[in-house]
Amino acid sequence: MNITRKVLTSLLMMGMFTVFLGGLIPSATAASVEPIWVDDNPRCTDLGYVYGLKFDYPEDSTGGIYPIGTGTVTWSTDGTYVDWSSTFGIDAVIVKGGNNANLYAYSPESFGDNGLVSPTNPNTKKPYELSHVEFCFDYEVAVSKTAVTSFTREWDWDLEKTADVTSLTLSPGQTYQVTYTVTADASSTDKDWKVEGVINIYNPDPTYPAILTGVSDVISPSLAADVSCGVTFPYSLAKGQTLTCTYSRDLPDGSNRTNTATVSVDSASKVGGGSATAPVTFGAPTKEIGQCAAVYEVDTNGYPILPEIFSMCRQDYTYTYKAWIGPYEACGEYQVVNKVKLVSDLYGNGTEYLILYDDHTIAVTVPCYGGCTLTPGYWKTHSMYGPAPYDDTWALLGENTPFFLSGKTYYQVLWTPPAGNAYYILAYQYIAAELNFLNGANSSAVQMAFNKATDLFNTYTTAQVAKSKDLKALFTSLAYTLDQYNNGYIGPGHCSE
Repeated sequence: MNITRKVLTSLLMMGMFTVFLGGLIPSATAASVEPIWVDDNPRCTDLGYVYGLKFDYPEDSTGGIYPIGTGTVTWSTDGTYVDWSSTFGIDAVIVKGGNNANLYAYSPESFGDNGLVSPTNPNTKKPYELSHVEFCFDYEVAVSKTAVTSFTREWDWDLEKTADVTSLTLSPGQTYQVTYTVTADASSTDKDWKVEGVINIYNPDPTYPAILTGVSDVISPSLAADVSCGVTFPYSLAKGQTLTCTYSRDLPDGSNRTNTATVSVDSASKVGGGSATAPVTFGAPTKEIGQCAAVYEVDTNGYPILPEIFSMCRQDYTYTYKAWIGPYEACGEYQVVNKVKLVSDLYGNGTEYLILYDDHTIAVTVPCYGGCTLTPGYWKTHSMYGPAPYDDTWALLGENTPFFLSGKTYYQVLWTPPAGNAYYILAYQYIAAELNFLNGANSSAVQMAFNKATDLFNTYTTAQVAKSKDLKALFTSLAYTLDQYNNGYIGPGHCSE
């Protein structure tokens, strides 16, 4: 407890302190505070301090390290000047010499000073030789505190499903492979910031209780917390006892702050108040909502039709997969609706928190008049040998049917690289055109060319065509016409592939 202006005023009125013209008597060296001259032989308790540790010089000590309060004081002297340091707060130091003393009063408490001297001898104009030094102190309550932060992170999700097509034209029996893309985007919002903890108040005084008048807790800059100590104030905290309080405060955001607990005491308390600080910092969220999500293919009612496509936590994710559309046996207009569902998890305990849906619709046209055509590349991969799904139009022709005079089957010819051979260039387009006819595509635009090609294949072999420039030119010309048909540039138009 520091000496107060009120105490100093009272001592001055009693004649114990003398103020000289021009201020207090200056010290002979550079102490951190000006000394106050005190009449006679004052003790710490005489001046209103609670405790004092006195050393007579040189009888008791010429300096050293000594226990004081809950710490130690280290001091030394050459018989005139006193230097000291302490690990415990010192309220004042009395330096006695001659018939009077100098009081070095510290506010706030000090932990060290140099060059303290006794009053000046008016005859020699030098400080009196040191008689004794006394360190004045009291105890303050020891305050410690915790600051435990918490906040909630709430996750939101966006779900989108797209495909590489929005419409298709298919022939009866045709299948088409669509590439779908599902994207789930994660974003988070933090909320419900809070700090809470305990405040421990310990009375280290070996003799006196601490008369507590209140405990406050403030989070910078000016956010007062709710404090509960379970006692009624004023409260007498006995020597060696601890009072534990709790506090909590909701915060507007996750900014770093400082939390300060302050313990106030009654003016009559011989034990002083105290304070403690703790940093308020936020790390990982203490609670997360909806941080993990799973995505499913679902039917129109939202029921899963496949196992989950993918699941993820706290991150964006994009998934691409392929699916077949068709075959359709009848002509007409169709819609293929592919729907996905996202479910995020509440607190990670399996409870559905957020449910989202998205879908992609593909309009499918199967022409009723004239059909549509497909390229050789489609027909060669959709036979009974795969690798794509089987198109049963092949059953009307037969993959293993001999192809005219070639010595190969239809399937083998279709998989023979033309490599500049006019015979196979025409055969490649011819087989596709024949399958398109069988599949219902209108043939009128190329029927004459097809018939002419049929006559040629019934007449010539590969070797014969290779030897004749005229035949090469004719085969190539017919192949071009059938290629235009198969690709939809002439005739009923092209199917989607």
